[in-house]
Amino acid sequence: MKKLISVFLTAAMSTMLFGLDIFTYAPLVGNVKTYTQTDFEVTTKFGNYFRTPKAKYVHVLNALGQEIETREVSAKDEITNKAVYKYDASGNVTEYAYYNAASKLLWKVSTTWKNGKKVESSEYDKAGTLKAKIIYTYTDDKLTDESGYNGDGTLNFKIIYKYNNKGLTEKQFTYNADGTLDTEETITYTETSKIESITKFDAYTREITSDVFRYAQNGTLSEITTYNADKKITRRITIKYDTNGNVAKVSEYLVAEKFGSTQNDLINITEYIYKE
Repeated sequence: MKKLISVFLTAAMSTMLFGLDIFTYAPLVGNVKTYTQTDFEVTTKFGNYFRTPKAKYVHVLNALGQEIETREVSAKDEITNKAVYKYDASGNVTEYAYYNAASKLLWKVSTTWKNGKKVESSEYDKAGTLKAKIIYTYTDDKLTDESGYNGDGTLNFKIIYKYNNKGLTEKQFTYNADGTLDTEETITYTETSKIESITKFDAYTREITSDVFRYAQNGTLSEITTYNADKKITRRITIKYDTNGNVAKVSEYLVAEKFGSTQNDLINITEYIYKE
């Protein structure tokens, strides 16, 4: 995907991990004021796991539960970068600004809304020069098209959405600037409208992968298992929760056949600590 707008690319300054926006599937519970996210890289030596901190972020929320600031911090808890969010009276994000440790603006994304729907997102560099833009198109109140442009107005990508009879996203097609297909995603749902699987076709590599979502008896997301085109498991993500029901730990495993058996190699961990 060729998206240019930095707000979609800067996964480290959001809740993104391992390609997954965890709070889309497991929303925050309770009156959380801040939470700390620590990412670890895991290595194995002589059968023992060793984890090394990769990054640490402090997320600050307002009284309405909206994230207003995300700080990337060092091992000494010194701010190295930060993102600041602004909202309109309806609670829609209108600006996402990214700053360095000296609080100097690096870039920002401004978003306009109309009747509760996102109309346009524009990225500007520190000098205020337009670098990229996304225009959103709706049909019958459903988002059907995202068109991304470079700063000079040339088309960069296009995303087309299709919906099922319940109004849930069923297909997502991403196209390159020349109109060729980049990726195609197919989404299925449970009887209670929770995501059941996301199958992705990459037109460049011709690879097909499928993420299957598994839920605990209480309805919380507990695992995401990735399968290749041969229906073999290649990755597992497990989600653990604290006593309040918020995500406490997310672990990523690579799965492969080794020495005649299936091995689950832990490679990444993300932990969350909350303050109310």
